[in-house]
Amino acid sequence: MKAEPESRLVNGVDVKFSIDDLCQMKDSTSHWDGVRNYEARNILRDQMKIGDKVLFYHSNCKMPGIAGTAAVVREGYPDHTAFDPSHPYYDPKSKEDSPKWFMAILNELLDQDALCIIARGLGMERILAELCRVCSTRQALVFLINASDEDEDRLKHSFMQMRSGEGVDQETELAVVKNETNSSSRAQLYRTGGLISVTSRILIVDLLNGLVPVELVTGAIVCNASRITAESIEAFVLRVIQQQSPQSFVKALSDAPEAFTLGFAPLEKTLKVLGLRHVHLWPRFQVDIQKELAAASAPVVELRQPLTRAMVELQQAALDCVSATISELCSSAKVIDQETVNVESSLFRFFDAMVKRQLQPYWHRLSARIRGMVTDLALLRHLTELITVYDCVSLQKYLDTLLLSSRSMQGAMSSASSGSAATWLASDSANILFAVSRSRVFRRLANNVQMPLNTKDKLRSLGLPENIVPVLEVPPKLQLLAQILDEIGATNCAATRQGKDSGPVLIMAGSSRECRLIRSYLASLHETIRFDIPETTEDDDCCEHPRMMIDLLQGFFRWKAHANSGNNKLLNASRPSSLQNKKSLNATNSATQPYSRNDSRGSGSSSNSRGGGQTHRAPPPSKRRRVRGASTAGSGVLRAPAEVLEQESAELAASVKAGAESHNHSDAASRDALLGFGIHETRGDQHETAALDAANLYLDEEDADWAEALETFDESFGILPKSETIAIYSYSSRHGLLESLRPTHIVMYDPEPAFIRDIELYQTLGAPLKQVYFLVYDNSIEEQRYLSAIRRERESFEKLIRDKSTLVIPINSSIASSSISPSKVLLNAAIASRSHRNARDSSLAEDDEELRPTIVVDTREFRSPLPSLLHAAGFCVVPRTIDIGDYILHDNLAIERKSLPDLIGSLRSGRLYNQAEAMIRHYAYAALLIEFEVNTSFSLQAMGGVTADIQIGSINSQLAMLVLAFPRLRIIWSSSPYETVNIFVELKRNAQEPDIERAVAMGTDDTAVERESIYSQSPVSLLQSLPGVNLRNYQKLAGKYKNICEICKASKKELEELLGSECAAKLYDFLHLSTTD
Repeated sequence: MKAEPESRLVNGVDVKFSIDDLCQMKDSTSHWDGVRNYEARNILRDQMKIGDKVLFYHSNCKMPGIAGTAAVVREGYPDHTAFDPSHPYYDPKSKEDSPKWFMAILNELLDQDALCIIARGLGMERILAELCRVCSTRQALVFLINASDEDEDRLKHSFMQMRSGEGVDQETELAVVKNETNSSSRAQLYRTGGLISVTSRILIVDLLNGLVPVELVTGAIVCNASRITAESIEAFVLRVIQQQSPQSFVKALSDAPEAFTLGFAPLEKTLKVLGLRHVHLWPRFQVDIQKELAAASAPVVELRQPLTRAMVELQQAALDCVSATISELCSSAKVIDQETVNVESSLFRFFDAMVKRQLQPYWHRLSARIRGMVTDLALLRHLTELITVYDCVSLQKYLDTLLLSSRSMQGAMSSASSGSAATWLASDSANILFAVSRSRVFRRLANNVQMPLNTKDKLRSLGLPENIVPVLEVPPKLQLLAQILDEIGATNCAATRQGKDSGPVLIMAGSSRECRLIRSYLASLHETIRFDIPETTEDDDCCEHPRMMIDLLQGFFRWKAHANSGNNKLLNASRPSSLQNKKSLNATNSATQPYSRNDSRGSGSSSNSRGGGQTHRAPPPSKRRRVRGASTAGSGVLRAPAEVLEQESAELAASVKAGAESHNHSDAASRDALLGFGIHETRGDQHETAALDAANLYLDEEDADWAEALETFDESFGILPKSETIAIYSYSSRHGLLESLRPTHIVMYDPEPAFIRDIELYQTLGAPLKQVYFLVYDNSIEEQRYLSAIRRERESFEKLIRDKSTLVIPINSSIASSSISPSKVLLNAAIASRSHRNARDSSLAEDDEELRPTIVVDTREFRSPLPSLLHAAGFCVVPRTIDIGDYILHDNLAIERKSLPDLIGSLRSGRLYNQAEAMIRHYAYAALLIEFEVNTSFSLQAMGGVTADIQIGSINSQLAMLVLAFPRLRIIWSSSPYETVNIFVELKRNAQEPDIERAVAMGTDDTAVERESIYSQSPVSLLQSLPGVNLRNYQKLAGKYKNICEICKASKKELEELLGSECAAKLYDFLHLSTTD
């Protein structure tokens, strides 16, 4: 039992509770939160059942004894007040119990090495923290591999919380090794032991250099196991660890089940790379998880907000563009898998990578038009997300940006090469998309309607065009959110009057941009601006608008004026003749006004009901019925082309800019429009630093009104109570957020399956959660994406369960035995010299380290997969920092490796010329290795990319100039790192091992005096200028004779043996030619 405080009131809360207080409670029943004893807590949790009779023993009083009897009316649950730092009974040594499946998962991982795949939101972070705590001690050395910065921060925070509890090792901590840590500090840290998170590149270099004490290595814990492939550096680290310490453990975790279902046998490949034989699957529908989460389900209110008519049209037009682009892509590129590339899969972010992965091996054969369609699909997929995420002004700005960038590209390219421009912009669906989007923002006033003078003055003072009608459709979710917050506020006020505590309100959004939008809307919720528009009615939404939307519209026209002036020359160059363009614009402008006048009311209306209201839905424009005559939608009378709409916006923005030059924008109304809700936003966030920054901003204005406001700053601002606090966060910061804030009301502005499970887990731990509001647009892409994500995760786990039942892994699956000897590689190369055979699939016993061929590798090269594959092929990889070359195969051969992007950058910067010159001067044989990636097209340029005209800036021209400048430089073309391994095997055949110290010292000042180069440049230049001597045979002369004098003394027969009869005759006759002849 806890001791009662001396005072009855603590922080204004009555904390005394006696038997008399119990009698005064309703039904003589109260919440009992007094258990702190570990044994008593277990009895309450495991043994006491509903209906059991207990004795009420009071110990902290003058005469301790039994004060009465009680009955159990609810099964045991955690005391949430013990975890609240602001509560009088907060116990810093208490920690929340984990769900039962936590211990089951942890026990499985501790019993055997395995890959554990957990569904998102089921607490993988806690499992990782507990696993690290159990496995890491000062007597052992455990590496944390592939952990992100966020993972490291969460682990440090978890260890800090663990150290405050009882029975926890006080030395449990995480050591992080980054690039700033020098080698001596790393060596000392390795010898100390414990849990160390180190970047994979640094760890593999330390392992190969012997800096890590192998006898202390206990094992490795792998985070984000779905990202590890056979070519990754993490696979290299695990292989070396298990080779040097075969008894070490490997435990891997992942919460991305979808990644293990893509491609051929991805689960088996991952297990083989990790060196594991077991996999544990924990989906949401697992029996224990489902039972425990269902027992503590949170009260959820699902609100399905209907889309406005304009949003429905935008969504349909965007999907039509996606569908048309996919159909055209599949018909043009036959290698596309039409079962996976469809409209439904385009809703997910992995769609772009999936399309590129299917086309990557044939990329050099694709035309510019097909490549442009791949880019258009990525852009359109992103556009479908923005329809429900962005406000109407930001969406219109995004569309105008696409149009301007496309037009700029067309103006910069010639007409012959314009095939890669976006083709979907010329479609009818794109015109609908642009027209409907602009109708949500504003519409032009009809020519026969006169704007009132007061409205003109108001528009002019706000920096808006005088002849527009602001529509400014507010996102329906924002209006629904305001109603929800009003309801929560009323509920909290009622609870406060009854003496009950209420926590903060948590609003979760999909991105930080949405968080800023919500903050701005709530800060200016009660600030509206009304316009008197003649042609509007009382029910029209064009009259009154929130201040936030006006601010967004101001920013749009300022941006439009700047963008139009900055790209004016380029746009004029890409347009047709001015007279013809003006006629087309005038003809289309007259056709635009009927559409704007008729459709603006429908597109601007929105449902104000709480999810149950019905919105009038018009059929999509593409669903036309048969009518007599031409269809208006098809003929383009009601739908203005996107070019015309963009030009109108540019002209309006130009008028605003011209009016701004003759108008004073420093009046109070305009300044208030720009800075009006800065303080309100700070109040909502409760950040004192932001409030001080706002105060300093106002002091810089040197205005008496702002100074007066600062004098009352303390009266207007302060620490809000929890019941009045609204916290707005994005899902990217959801980890540990519920436990730190402990909200009683949660509003999910966007659906997110992982956070729903976070709420379930939060409720399982006995959280004081009262209500959860789940917001989603009805019949929208957002809803379909959410449902598809849940279904896709379930199908992924079902496939993994089937794959696990038929999993075939060899008994000797340790990656320590997967490396092979060079003799086996040579045998494979002899059988099929051009094969892409993976050398890791075989194993020959060659454990003698001295018999393994050695390659000196620059430490900067360990970011590429080649060192890992060389080590797997049986080479002894020695990492060193070398100045000349990347790979030293023997004392006379240096190789500089370039990937395709690195090759382009090195040629343009000139760095490759300096590297080639250094290799030529210090090594007898120098080679440039141009290596392509795995499963990519083995072509430097696409088909049709080589033109008839020679361009000095092209890659082919620059490579030709490089070869001409350095004739001794050899170029090695490799289709993949696996092919490079076979090439290195051939180059190492019968070659001496490299001198490591010499390779490191090569190019430094110490070796410059001893050996500046293989040949002196001046005599070689003179030798090459002699008749009969060319780039092919001058090395024979330079290798045999020490100087030019000895060549002059050589006989004609000796020269014929080196150069041949014809070249020897030319050289001999020239050297012995008389000056008098």
